[in-house]
Amino acid sequence: MDYLVLVNRDNLLSKTYIPNNLVNSLSIYRDNIMIDNKVKRMFSLMKLDALKHGYEIDIMSGYRSYKYQDNIYNRLIRDKGFNYAFRHIAPPGASEHQTGLAVDVCVYRNNKCYIEYEICNFDEIVWLHKNAHKYGFILRYPEGMEEVTGYNYEPWHFRYVGNIASYLYFNKLTLEEYINLSKK
Repeated sequence: MDYLVLVNRDNLLSKTYIPNNLVNSLSIYRDNIMIDNKVKRMFSLMKLDALKHGYEIDIMSGYRSYKYQDNIYNRLIRDKGFNYAFRHIAPPGASEHQTGLAVDVCVYRNNKCYIEYEICNFDEIVWLHKNAHKYGFILRYPEGMEEVTGYNYEPWHFRYVGNIASYLYFNKLTLEEYINLSKK
């Protein structure tokens, strides 16, 4: 598996692409959230370490098929309009979720689950932003990098990139910037 595969509006996956190493994440958020097997191992380690700090995190979204992404993308266009959808969700083929390497994180507090923008300022998310790189994850759509990534800030969206994660974190690079620099 190429953990540095760049998937975005300019680098699309085919309709038929399905990763061959998907496993059940065993998320308590929802049954049958599938992710890459290495992503599961590393997320599980990160989850255990977060718990040592009293932070309960889990996966609310993992692998999404091309068809599933097409459905949610078109529903968002219908409900909120094209301009909103364009900045907030990847069109089919442009979603990292199709690789099985991306996870959307949720936070549990007092037996209640919090998601997406609800968790922006939670201590759990601050901890994740500072520590995810130790487990091979990057915050995929950081604040202030919308012009580079093409998406609004998503404090809950993490992408597994492997051992390059700490380099990206300490150099404040997005995956797009790293890929562009490595081509030079």
